[in-house]
Amino acid sequence: MAKKESAQVQFSSYLEVTAPLKWVNEPKDSSSTVGSFVKIECQASGYPTPQTTWKALKYGNVLSFSSIEENSRLRITPNGTLWITKVQKEDAGSYVCEAQNGLSRPLSKTVSFSVFVPARFEEKFGVVTAQKGESARLQCDAQGDQPLSVTWSNSSNTLSKTSGSGYEIFETLTPKGINSELIIRETLPQDGAIYSCLAENEHGRDERKVKLLIQEVPSPPPGVSVREVWTRSSSITWLVPYSGNSPISNYIVQYWRDHKGTRRLNEKTVPSSQTFAMIKNLRPGTSYIVTITAENSVGKSLPSDPAMLTTGEEEPDAPPMDISVHAKGTNTITVTWKAPPRENWNGQLEGYYVGYRVIDLSETYSYETEQFSPSLEHDHFLTNLMKGTKYGIIVKAFNAAGTGPPTQEILVSTLDGDLPASPKLYVQSTTRSTVTLKWNVDSPSHASVTGYTVQYRRESGRWHQATAVPSENDYYTVTGLQDETAYEFYVTAANKYGAGDPSEIITVITGDIDSGFASSLSGQRGHGYMDLAIIVPVAAAVAAVGVVVAVSCVWQRKIRLRHRLERAMSERTYTPYAGIPVGQVTVGQRFPDMDKTWPPGHSDNNPPLSNPDPYSAVPPRVQNGDLRKASSTQEMRTYFAQDARIQGLSGSKQDVRQIRNSQYSNSLK
Repeated sequence: MAKKESAQVQFSSYLEVTAPLKWVNEPKDSSSTVGSFVKIECQASGYPTPQTTWKALKYGNVLSFSSIEENSRLRITPNGTLWITKVQKEDAGSYVCEAQNGLSRPLSKTVSFSVFVPARFEEKFGVVTAQKGESARLQCDAQGDQPLSVTWSNSSNTLSKTSGSGYEIFETLTPKGINSELIIRETLPQDGAIYSCLAENEHGRDERKVKLLIQEVPSPPPGVSVREVWTRSSSITWLVPYSGNSPISNYIVQYWRDHKGTRRLNEKTVPSSQTFAMIKNLRPGTSYIVTITAENSVGKSLPSDPAMLTTGEEEPDAPPMDISVHAKGTNTITVTWKAPPRENWNGQLEGYYVGYRVIDLSETYSYETEQFSPSLEHDHFLTNLMKGTKYGIIVKAFNAAGTGPPTQEILVSTLDGDLPASPKLYVQSTTRSTVTLKWNVDSPSHASVTGYTVQYRRESGRWHQATAVPSENDYYTVTGLQDETAYEFYVTAANKYGAGDPSEIITVITGDIDSGFASSLSGQRGHGYMDLAIIVPVAAAVAAVGVVVAVSCVWQRKIRLRHRLERAMSERTYTPYAGIPVGQVTVGQRFPDMDKTWPPGHSDNNPPLSNPDPYSAVPPRVQNGDLRKASSTQEMRTYFAQDARIQGLSGSKQDVRQIRNSQYSNSLK
């Protein structure tokens, strides 16, 4: 600047002074762990202001990093600091920091960057499944710098490699660390738990948990119940059971009939999404047992607790089987049949309707009821019918729901004449091997006897039929008997209409017995001869008292013999007589072994009260007046059915017989 008194002038000029480069923050070797971030400072001063660059030496190559590079874990700040985020193992190496300003000599420094890997697991949790009884393998793949150790534990209990408690631990070195395996040879349900493996090195520690699920079959479904029941279907519900650590794939509904013997198992599969099922195609009136089984990938569970159900009844859908009808007299027809097949009952049978009508006279059936019984064959007597009349017979079964279909109508005609009366049988004589019987019968002239049949047996044995005896004979000798053996005999007379009532059963012991004495003992059984041989001298000694005692004994024996006759008559079946003309009706009779057919608990002294009475004791019954004929002079030739009852009686069999005889006598009068 120059100036004088009157003026001044000045001049400016720029002076640039350079300064040498020097380090403000010289780079240094550094280290970091994987996953963290690090900064390496590199700052220089000088004039002009220096520019800082970084270079990484990788496998002999020089890599430059731009401060503007986007989406990079490595970046350079304006002051020259190198930042590395989310450090990885491959970031380790040598780095060169260089500062220059274009005037001075550049500054350069090479530093080393180390990356350490602490113990760690990439997956912190895992699940392993194994079926019960099979081996299980649990793995922990630890990463980190060596030395690296892995420790297993279960419920805070450390598992040792040498414990020998049903498991083993194996370790294998890997490029990144170590792989440890826990192997359980035979898994049990109690092995299911959470296992921990802890990995450690000098740089850190990490833990991984593995849950072991022991898979087994599901538990049986609980809460099985029957919701609704119809005649042919039912709905079942249940609760979800324990799955056995394996998802339930489906349920199996099993059901079968509740009866003894071989059962037919039915199954229905239901998806796991529902806990109810509809069972169809059941039989009406039938009891069933139902169980539920759950299934998963391992197998099937045990069946649930059984549930019981009984379907509603429907009317029977099949008629009775093997029906047969026979005329038993001028106004009596016997009907026999068997129950329908059991699967067609549709419930429990309560009885049968026996229908009858007069052919060409009525299209409507009249019905009588026969109560159900468990016997194989059923029979029913239609009485008070019209003489010599053709009837149509049907039978229908019924239960609580209704009546089933009828059988095919069977035609039968009542007899057009009377049967012969019951013979009066006597013992004429006996020897050691023979018994000679004699009889007489009162027979009307219009129903003359065409022949006789003699039946005999050993006591408690089977009945045998002797050769038919012609009508002109009134005696017969049974031969081939054993000595000193008790035999029972009875005789039946027959005419062209059929066989009449049998005689009373008499018992004879073979041996040389006076014929006159033996014939006076008709109707006795067992050792009656010897009993009376003792009674006679005693009666002679005690006079009137002995007579009363003897008469009482004889009367009681006759009552028992009559009971046996009635039982035999109630079980007889008919076979044709050989050589005896019976017109258009083939008739006959035989008496099966009564001892084998009596109901349990009965004996000679306690006969069953359901046995029918002889024809002469049966009172006539009048029903549906136009279809039945009740004649005051026509004798009833039939039995009451097995379940027949006379109201008002509560006494013994003898009382019943006396009242029936009284009723029949009154009807004749």
